[in-house]
Amino acid sequence: MIRKYGWLVVFALFMFFFDAVVMQWIELLATETDKCRNMNSVNPLKLVNCSELSE
Repeated sequence: MIRKYGWLVVFALFMFFFDAVVMQWIELLATETDKCRNMNSVNPLKLVNCSELSE
């Protein structure tokens, strides 16, 4: 049974890691500006541009 479905497990793990790498790559490309958290705002989890905070 392991021999029969082993390739499926390997394929599923490969797709899981591949998806994680692609998502990180897309996120890296999408954020060309530095993002910071404004701890003084109502929603501190929301990322804002760091240049807005320094003003």
